[in-house]
Amino acid sequence: MKFTAVVEKELRQLIRDPKTVFMVLLMPIILTILFGYGYGGRTSFPIAIVNMDQKTGGYTLSDQLRNMFDVKAYARTREEAVELVRKGRVYAAVVIPKGFTEDMIAGRMTSLEVIYDASEPVVAQSIMQMVGVIVLQFEIWASEKFKTFSISPLFYSVYGPGAERVENFLPVLMGTLLQLVPTSLISVSVCRERERGTFEQFAMTPASRFDIILGKLVAYFIATISDVFLTILIAMLLFGVQFRGGMLDLMLLSSIFLVCSLSMGLLISVLSKNQLQAYQASIFAFIPSMLFSGMFTPVNLLSDVAKIIGHSLPLYYYLDAFKAIAFKGMNLQLLTYDLEVILIFTIIFSILSMDLLRMRVE
Repeated sequence: MKFTAVVEKELRQLIRDPKTVFMVLLMPIILTILFGYGYGGRTSFPIAIVNMDQKTGGYTLSDQLRNMFDVKAYARTREEAVELVRKGRVYAAVVIPKGFTEDMIAGRMTSLEVIYDASEPVVAQSIMQMVGVIVLQFEIWASEKFKTFSISPLFYSVYGPGAERVENFLPVLMGTLLQLVPTSLISVSVCRERERGTFEQFAMTPASRFDIILGKLVAYFIATISDVFLTILIAMLLFGVQFRGGMLDLMLLSSIFLVCSLSMGLLISVLSKNQLQAYQASIFAFIPSMLFSGMFTPVNLLSDVAKIIGHSLPLYYYLDAFKAIAFKGMNLQLLTYDLEVILIFTIIFSILSMDLLRMRVE
């Protein structure tokens, strides 16, 4: 049958391309291992507790919070707890007010403050839900022992937007657009020229390897820098996104990371045999970045293995700096470490691209 002939032909072509077969077979193995090591354990969110009650009710509620959260600090004042959240040592602080036990015994309504970092939307939502469950359980316990008792949780964000707003997902969008899109686009450039037979023309010209690499980086940078402008512009005009930091800092940071992504894509292109391999490799390289760079879950909440992977990814440093500027109002001068690491990655990718390009031409 013609159908079986086509199937046999396609399978033979795949078998002749061991890199593609290796990538197809390797991807599920690596993804399963990465998910298992990175997300297989129990996540415990670090918080701080301010027990201003210092009596039975406050201590009992603190114990219940400790069973659900990783209590990193017991602050003496509300201001001290807020500072812990601002510095990123904890993701939230629970403030138990004075007179909490008296209100519990008398059956009066009381309040409970939860001060959280809204720049991590998934974590913020999870903490608020978990606090709601703990409050409900405590109300049932107190009502059985004393009178009917209710707690009204009050949620405040230290900085950043509310957890339901579109700003929370802007880092995910920016990270995807500035790594996946440019990396995939430039990764097929050298392979496409090899397949078309135009790459050999470079070897016959006075252009050096440096000229070729730099020329491609600049060309694709010009072609993809519009992604940064359009994303930020649409977010501001259509969805009312407001950034706490400077727009110039955001644009400069995003431009530097864009060059890093293009350098990585060019390295993939030099190493790949054809366009299919290059495109697959760019997708394959993006998956660990998506899982372990802090896009959805902060890196310090993952396993030790996942933390090592996360800190070896350029996207982690970009997202860390982007959130600090956009949601915390920091300026780029305070984020020199993130910038330096991104620049180091860019230099390494570029040098390897030039060196391996020479080897392939020879």
